[in-house]
Amino acid sequence: MMESRLSPLARELMITIRRFQHRGKKKHGGPMAGRKQSEGMLLMVLRGRVDHGEPGIMVSEISRILDVTSPTVTQLIKGLETDGLVTRGSDPSDRRAVRISLTDEGVRVTDSFIQEMESMVGGLTDYLGEEDTRMLVKLLDRTHDYFARREEQEQAKENAEPGQERDAEASDKGESPL
Repeated sequence: MMESRLSPLARELMITIRRFQHRGKKKHGGPMAGRKQSEGMLLMVLRGRVDHGEPGIMVSEISRILDVTSPTVTQLIKGLETDGLVTRGSDPSDRRAVRISLTDEGVRVTDSFIQEMESMVGGLTDYLGEEDTRMLVKLLDRTHDYFARREEQEQAKENAEPGQERDAEASDKGESPL
C-alpha cells in the first residue's frame, strides 16, 4: 500500500471537496432538471445579452463569453434547440451569420432557473452571515488564482522546448545550465 504524502489538513480539504462532488451527483428538480451546467450558463448568457424579440447573438460571441470552443457551443445549442429553448435566426444585416436567441419557453425556463440560483445563493449568504460570506468569497478568489497560476505554469512547461525547462529550473536555483 502506498503511503500518502498529504498532510492531515490537506487530506481534510480533499474529503470536504469530495463531499461537494457527491452533492452535485444528486438529481435536481426545478427548471434545469436533467440539464448540464453548461446549458444553464448558455441560457443565462442569452437571457442577459438578448432582449426578447431581438435577433440574438452569434455562436462566436457565446463561445468568447463562456470561454469554450465554438463547436462546444454548437453542440449545446443543438440540444437546447431540440428541446425548444433556443432558436437560430439569420442576421438581418448579414444573411450568412446565424444568431441564437431564446424562445418563449427558453425565457420561462431561464427566468425560473435564475430565481432558483438567486434563492440558493441568497440562502447561503443568509446562513453564513456577512463576515463568513466575505471570507468565503476571498478564499474562493484565492483558490481560483492558485489554479489559474498552476495552469499557466503547466502550459509554460508544455510549450517549453526540451532542455529549456531544465535551464529555467537551474537558473531559478542559481545554478548554471548544463
